[in-house]
Amino acid sequence: MPKTPAVLSYPNSNNLGDFIQSLAAKQVINKSKILEIDRDELHRFKEEGASLIMNGWFMEKPQNWPPSDKIEPLFLSFHLNPTAEKKMLSQEGINYLKTHQPIGCRDYYTQKCLSSHGIKTYYSACLSLCLNRENFVSKSTKREGIYVISPLERLNPKSEAVEKSFLKKTIQQIKRPNKRRKFQVAMERLEKFLQKQSENIYHSSQLIQTRNQNKPMHAEKAKIQLKNIAKAKLVITSRIHSALPAVAFGTPVLFLSDGLDHPNQKSRLDGMEQFFPVINSRDLYRWENKFPKPLQNHIPYVKLLTNQINNFLKD
Repeated sequence: MPKTPAVLSYPNSNNLGDFIQSLAAKQVINKSKILEIDRDELHRFKEEGASLIMNGWFMEKPQNWPPSDKIEPLFLSFHLNPTAEKKMLSQEGINYLKTHQPIGCRDYYTQKCLSSHGIKTYYSACLSLCLNRENFVSKSTKREGIYVISPLERLNPKSEAVEKSFLKKTIQQIKRPNKRRKFQVAMERLEKFLQKQSENIYHSSQLIQTRNQNKPMHAEKAKIQLKNIAKAKLVITSRIHSALPAVAFGTPVLFLSDGLDHPNQKSRLDGMEQFFPVINSRDLYRWENKFPKPLQNHIPYVKLLTNQINNFLKD
């Protein structure tokens, strides 16, 4: 049976980063017919012949792991978050990953974690590094403006999910005043930096409202975000999937790491510093008179990822 290429979908996500990763996979696949399979319902898939690119953050419902045996997976840019490790790395989960090894890992944390269970791995970086600037703006598009995308969100107490247990909720409330102060100080540093720039400043979020919106609308918003990143003179963000497309497009980027010290967040950054500056807001002043020079460290990974997908989908 001929292979039908497939990418992950995120019907319940409010994060444009998820849709950006799917767009990156579709761009590399470059075929007219591409299936979309819900990341958190992979165990329910029943069709034959789906060859799925398994890139991204795993997963919101780890109890649904492993996927259906109807899916032929290619593990690239795979991130196993500490929140899901225990359930996903049951013996059944480990055996599944070993069946489909080697696993291309998005970060060194995931690579070390899987390797400690005897799973063969390699560092693949992220598939969003394969995005092509000319798919979003023309080659002659003049760069303009500083795009500030979801900065310091993890530090903002208003962005916190309310904990369910009484103990965690109490701890959260105790920490909130100190966290609020840190957020205010960090935002003041950012505003001071922006006030010294001559460029136009544009603010946007990587998070979206999901109510009364469908997947095509989410994908279009992701494309608009990518277009803005592609034409920017500088991107300032605390979101990996705003920073990595900037790298792919040759757009200078400053990544603010304030509030990302928890293992659930820090694990995702392990290895990203080779692609863009990861700084604390207190160091913004060092970049007031110069923007970071775009690096080329991602190019070998673009070639690796592209070749892996092309070989995987060969008839």
